[in-house]
Amino acid sequence: MRQLLTVFSILLLATLFSVQSFAQSKAEVERRLMVEDSYEASYGQLFNEAAYFRGDTFLNEYTNVIVINKAANKQTLRLYTNRQLMLSTKVSTGREDVEHIGAVRGVFNKIFKGTTQSHWRHTTRGFYTIKRVEGYNYRSGESKFHMPYAMFFNDRRGLAVHQVPPDLSGGEAAGEYALGSRASSGCVRVHKNYIQQIHTAVLAADKGQIPVLSTKTGQAQLDEYGRVRYERGYKTIVIVEEY
Repeated sequence: MRQLLTVFSILLLATLFSVQSFAQSKAEVERRLMVEDSYEASYGQLFNEAAYFRGDTFLNEYTNVIVINKAANKQTLRLYTNRQLMLSTKVSTGREDVEHIGAVRGVFNKIFKGTTQSHWRHTTRGFYTIKRVEGYNYRSGESKFHMPYAMFFNDRRGLAVHQVPPDLSGGEAAGEYALGSRASSGCVRVHKNYIQQIHTAVLAADKGQIPVLSTKTGQAQLDEYGRVRYERGYKTIVIVEEY
């Protein structure tokens, strides 16, 4: 009997140690991953709608301005084209937590579908021009998730505005039901009834000479002579704010 109690005590201590080690490991992963990038804007309202409507900002040199509020109780997207509000709709941005991918799940995801690394499901704040535009059949390079009409604005983190994926766990309807709340891995999900309007507007605006703006402040960047820098790119800018 005494031996059984000893064995039970050892097993109990081992279990408690394993749980504690797992919690510490999990906390360490979160501390390592949940670090904002140097280019990320601060909390608060970034888009000055009044100045934009007056034509008093460098944003007016873009054909389209897409404004996303990622605040947990807001979760909205507005599309402005040539100083006119064209669309306002609910979206889902990143969950703002860490998705922990263990060794077993990592192997499973590699074989089937899904990311193989633990990651912060975070939507970065700031001013970002559209970098590339994909069609309905686009799938992400690593996870292979379907991202219809993806319009990438932050290639460093692989963030895009796209339709709610039809192949989400629980089905597309579950993803659409979640719109208006944080639910993604960092991308901005839009209902299928509205994504094509945004996609069409971005393609119609096409590319041209655009001012280079700071991702943190939206202020124009200057060259060595103190003149505003310009480059060729999509004439659509995405502003992600949180207030």
